Amino acid sequence: MTGEPASKRALRTQGRKTMRKLLDAAMVVFARRGYHAARVDDIVKVARTSHGTFYLYFSNKEDLLRALVAEAGEVVGALDSSLGPVGSGQDGWQELRQWVGQFSDAWQRYAPVLRAWTDLVMSDTELSAQAHAAAGGVARALAGRVVESGHGAGIDPTAAAEAVVAMLDRFHQLRLFAGEPVDAGALDSLTTMVHRGLFGGGAPARPAR
Repeated sequence: MTGEPASKRALRTQGRKTMRKLLDAAMVVFARRGYHAARVDDIVKVARTSHGTFYLYFSNKEDLLRALVAEAGEVVGALDSSLGPVGSGQDGWQELRQWVGQFSDAWQRYAPVLRAWTDLVMSDTELSAQAHAAAGGVARALAGRVVESGHGAGIDPTAAAEAVVAMLDRFHQLRLFAGEPVDAGALDSLTTMVHRGLFGGGAPARPAR
């Protein structure tokens, strides 16, 4: 079978391993060269496989990107349900901090995919719909917790949640551009800003690691 994205086919164990190698290799190449400059030849070299093997799983580079986008979308989508109630106390801060950490982990793992995704959404309606669904679901989950907390008086919870998601995304982009790590201290600070601004939190106790 050729010309059909691997994400839409049932694969045996060895096939899944080969597909994983190609997907991971693509993220390495996209990070180094960018999506547009990346070539299938670059990907198979990093994956240490052949062009023939590549075309057993993907008809072209775009098919591979769509498989990665689907995978990243599932990871981001999990954030919709992973945020529990956020109170104004330390337990609420910890809940929010765990969620911010999960967002950061997902962003850093799929950063090359997200950059390619962002480049293509304006010209690809399917990718655009996936992007809106993923980002919108995360924002809706956060907005729902703001409403539940009762501390969002005078704030549009949807607008506030969208602003937080945009801030987290942009913060990671800036750190990546500057070559600086997104460390625990940075995520603690972001969590405290959001907790105080949207959930009525005070100064947190020493963060638990």
